[in-house]
Formats: sequence, C-alpha cells, structure tokens
Amino acid sequence: MIFSDWPWRHWRQVRGEAIALRLNDEQLNWRELCARVDELASGFAAQGVVEGSGVMLRAWNTPQTLLAWLALLQCGARVLPVNPQLPQPLLEELLPNLTLQFALVPEGENTFPALTSLHIQLVEGAHAAAWQPTRLCSMTLTSGSTGLPKAAVHTYQAHLASAQGVLSLIPFGEHDDWLLSLPLFHVSGQGIMWRWLYAGARMTVRDKQPLEQMLAGCTHASLVPTQLWRLLVNRSSVSLKAVLLGGAAIPVELTEQAREQGIRCFCGYGLTEFASTVCAKEADGLADVGSPLPCREVKIVNDEVW
Repeated sequence: MIFSDWPWRHWRQVRGEAIALRLNDEQLNWRELCARVDELASGFAAQGVVEGSGVMLRAWNTPQTLLAWLALLQCGARVLPVNPQLPQPLLEELLPNLTLQFALVPEGENTFPALTSLHIQLVEGAHAAAWQPTRLCSMTLTSGSTGLPKAAVHTYQAHLASAQGVLSLIPFGEHDDWLLSLPLFHVSGQGIMWRWLYAGARMTVRDKQPLEQMLAGCTHASLVPTQLWRLLVNRSSVSLKAVLLGGAAIPVELTEQAREQGIRCFCGYGLTEFASTVCAKEADGLADVGSPLPCREVKIVNDEVW
C-alpha cells in the first residue's frame, strides 16, 4: 500500500462510512474520524504548531490521546510520547536535547517551562500539512537499560513498512478490530496504530479496565504471555482470532492451549529502533521467534541482534 494522503483521509475516500475506531462505547467511521482530527489539528495550528514542530505528548492511552496524536501528525509535528510515570529529573535531563517546542499533557500540568503548553481545542477547519512519507514523525524513548534512554526517530515510511511486514504474516481485514492494548509511548503500541492505518481496518481504544472487558468485540490483540495465560485460565469469553505475543519468553504450552481454543498465536521479537516487530512467526511448537519480516535485515554478532 502506497499512500498519497494521510492514511485516515485515504480510507475516508475508499470507505468513508466503514467503522474505523471504537472509543470506549463510541464508534467513528472514517469520515467522522477525519472530521474530529481536522478540528483538533486546526486547534493545534492555532496554538502555533507547524510542520517540523517537536511536541512532547505525556499521556496514557485514552480516546483523547489517540485523536490528539493523529491531529499532531496531520500538522506535520514530530511527536515524543512520554510515559507519565517517568521521573521529572530524568526528563529534565533528556528533553533539552530533543529539539522540542511544545508539551501536551491532557491529564495533568506541563512541568517544563521551556516548552509551550498545548491544549485540546476544537477549531472549525481542516488544517493539514502536506503528506510526506519521509518526514520525521515520532521520537520514541528506548528502555535505557544500559544508560540514559535515547530517542529513536522514525518516519511515516518506517512505521508503515513495519506494519506491512507484520501484516504479511497476520491476516487483518477490513472488519477485524485490533485492541490498542499497549501504550503509545512504547513502540509496540505505535505498531498497533500503524497496522490499523495501513490495513484500513478497525481499532479499539478504551480507558483502563480489566483486559477481558477491554477485549470485548476485538479480533486481534498484542499481549505479553502472562496476559494470554490469564485469559485462557479464566476461560474468558473473548472474540479473539489472533494474538501477537512478545515482551517475554513464550512457552510452547501456552500457544498450544490458545490454539485449542481457536486463537492463532504469533510470536514476535521487536526493537524500538526498528519501529516495532523485527522477527515473527505463527506459533509452531518450536521455542523461537521466527524469521526477519519483509523490509528487515538482522545480523547476529556474539549472540546479540544488530
């Protein structure tokens, strides 16, 4: 899929009345989604956001967060999603080096005086920067396991290539629905968003609640093995068809049990620097994470992935 416009606008043209998003109990089709994004983007533009602006988005996954993210992208901004639990001293050390101008904190206060505060404002209009796949659009912090976190910067092209690779393995059709089960400040959460946009399917965003309730009506989810294990042990009534597993060792027994309950499991391994999943396979009884997906190259040096 090669887009010539913002993906949500592309799908508005292709199937504008089809359901695009479920936001808690509200459903939006692609036409309605674009109208929301247009008003939010016009609001951010009125506050000074322009193409190339760096914006810190410090927020949990909520419907409002997802819509604000899309609107910032439509302004041509470069978004740095931040875990609200990251300590202030750490951010004070990191942020000055990341060429940011604005901060959006929907559920709190901007505690960084050097960044201009943004607010959620709906303004009539349809502000949009030109679609440029090679524009930088995201800055995602690494785990910082070997020192200070670093920001991995990706283009739209990189995120869409990541989505294309995963969807070459996992069927995800127009009427399928992927739960945004991972935070957008993590690259795996962003991966869900970009797969939804690449496929023109459906995505569900719900405020925090028990996983079984969040999964209601969803056909796809990205989970860690412990989450899937709990669903299976509790014999939860879910409509899942496929699960992408990662983030920890994946027991063969777990994927076999899921298969017996009609859930196809896919095992993956990802890196922030690769815009999410790098290697994956459908669970086959072997304890590995498969082969590199299309658009990826992997090199093993001293038992480490390069």
